[in-house]
Amino acid sequence: MKQNLSGKINWWKWGLLLLLAINVAFVGVVASRLIQVREPSAETLKTTTAKSVKVGTFTTNKEQLNDTVATYLKDYQSKKFTYKVYAASSSILFEGSYELLGYEVPLYVYFEPNRLENGAVQLKVTSFSVGTLPLPESEVLQYIKSSYDLPDFVTISPKKSTITINLQSMKNDAGIYLKATTIDLVNDNFSFDIFKKKS
Repeated sequence: MKQNLSGKINWWKWGLLLLLAINVAFVGVVASRLIQVREPSAETLKTTTAKSVKVGTFTTNKEQLNDTVATYLKDYQSKKFTYKVYAASSSILFEGSYELLGYEVPLYVYFEPNRLENGAVQLKVTSFSVGTLPLPESEVLQYIKSSYDLPDFVTISPKKSTITINLQSMKNDAGIYLKATTIDLVNDNFSFDIFKKKS
């Protein structure tokens, strides 16, 4: 094997190696730019199609809320069974009648309202009055469930002593529904988000 003892540097050899290194680096940079996604955030985000879009928010008070509920429930009254649902000073009140042996007995059910995570409003029975009859809560709610005409989005659970108003399940031609955000009887503040279903 011959060694270069003269100490001269072979510039052609080093020049070719340098040119080869530059070409490899250039090809590597171009290849990585072609493979790389232009918008990485689009790659990580899951494509979810929203079924509805929020179009606004409204706030109301007890008087306006009671007027709205009374107007809405007009279509659900019958000659035999009429009832009222309204916000009082510290509770939501259901006012109707209980029929026993052909006699009508005044029926008052008091509820504590709570907002659920899905935007529904849950009413929990706190007390009730059926004349002087000592009836269990579950029987009173079962009577309301079977006797009164209620909107489809209202669910009564006699065993849990609750009524759930599923505002997010309201059906109408406009495809609009509500989600409760604030239910505050004491401070007379009721807030709702308004959503529009996508067609």
